[in-house]
Amino acid sequence: MICQTARRLLLLSVLLLTKPVFAQIDADYRKKLDQAAFQMIKTTVEFLTTDKETFKEVQIAQCNCDSYEGLREFIAKNKLIGADKLVEDARRRAAQNFAQINQPRTALDEIKDFLVQKVASGDRAGRQQLPGYKAYDTALTNFINAAVTTGAPAPATVQPTENPEPTTQSDTPEPVEKTPTPTTTTSQSNGNSMNSLALILSILSLAGVAFLAYLVLKNRQPQQSARDVQFDSQLAKLSDRISKLEVRKNQTNETFQLNSQLEALERAVRQLEQTRAEKPVAPVAKVPLEVVTPVQEMPEETDAPARPVNRFRPTPALPTKPTALYARTADLGDGFSAGGLLTTPERDTVFDITLQDDAQATYQVSENADAQRLALSDPYSYLNDACEYLTQPNPNSRIRTEQAGRLTLQGDKWKITEKAKIRFI
Repeated sequence: MICQTARRLLLLSVLLLTKPVFAQIDADYRKKLDQAAFQMIKTTVEFLTTDKETFKEVQIAQCNCDSYEGLREFIAKNKLIGADKLVEDARRRAAQNFAQINQPRTALDEIKDFLVQKVASGDRAGRQQLPGYKAYDTALTNFINAAVTTGAPAPATVQPTENPEPTTQSDTPEPVEKTPTPTTTTSQSNGNSMNSLALILSILSLAGVAFLAYLVLKNRQPQQSARDVQFDSQLAKLSDRISKLEVRKNQTNETFQLNSQLEALERAVRQLEQTRAEKPVAPVAKVPLEVVTPVQEMPEETDAPARPVNRFRPTPALPTKPTALYARTADLGDGFSAGGLLTTPERDTVFDITLQDDAQATYQVSENADAQRLALSDPYSYLNDACEYLTQPNPNSRIRTEQAGRLTLQGDKWKITEKAKIRFI
């Protein structure tokens, strides 16, 4: 009882400690991946502004936004036709990848390939020659590396360079100093702390599982031993019972019912040994030792003759001889082979044969419409050898047997002694 309570408390504590921590880590990591996907999409939109031939009304080349709503306003302001659909497709593709692909780098690489294919491949492959394409491709790779590397700071958005244009000194903008983000070190330390805590809790969980397995195996061994003792005891009792029955079997005053007792006990022993080999988890049911009620001794009959076990046996039913046979053609020219006759009619059996006795039979052309059509399709093959025509064959006519033909059995051949007379009507 104490061991079971300890196991339950240990398992409950492991679940309560690990679940919130892992849930928090998963949420933070998913947020990091979503942010990387947004930066990749935004950088792609900014790269489109460098294509002056396609988008001639670009006003701002860099989007100072941190949400998809701000990115859509940037697209509308610069009249980047089609870019809004690209953003929605890429955002939906990112959500699907993060939900279905277990490897974050693989998911982000697939997003990068999707974006590059949409803006710089096929009929848009000329954009790869733009001065800012190399910086754009490098920026996408940096976002991926920063997202899948623990504690790495997010890279700044790389502004693709535009085609150089001659400018005067008054038009050159003053350099803008970039202020470093002070939260990088704090985020890195927080991430390391969460990872260390998750590692410690994982080790504790594995130790708890190992301890539970040890307790289960330790408690199971005595039960297994007790089950083996029970098997051995039942086998010993059954073996002793079989020995006694073997002695009784050799005595002359025992009847045949003693054999049934012995066979039943032997079956019980085999069943018990098979059950033991399978080692079931549930308790084994006891095999009853007394299988059959005690046998009453029969009075001795010294002069009575031995009776057969089965005095009356049913007479096996003899197969009935068929009264009709069926043939497709007179395959022997002047008769039908006995081995080629059928006992049931089919669509191509042209002749019906009626047995008179074991050696005499009559035949006629079948009335079946399919059989008649088959015979009319080739009268020479089906009818000439076995029939005498009273009228000329006509493909659209029907065959009527005016006089049945006669057959005589000669060995394995039903010889035609008189052809059937038929008429085409």
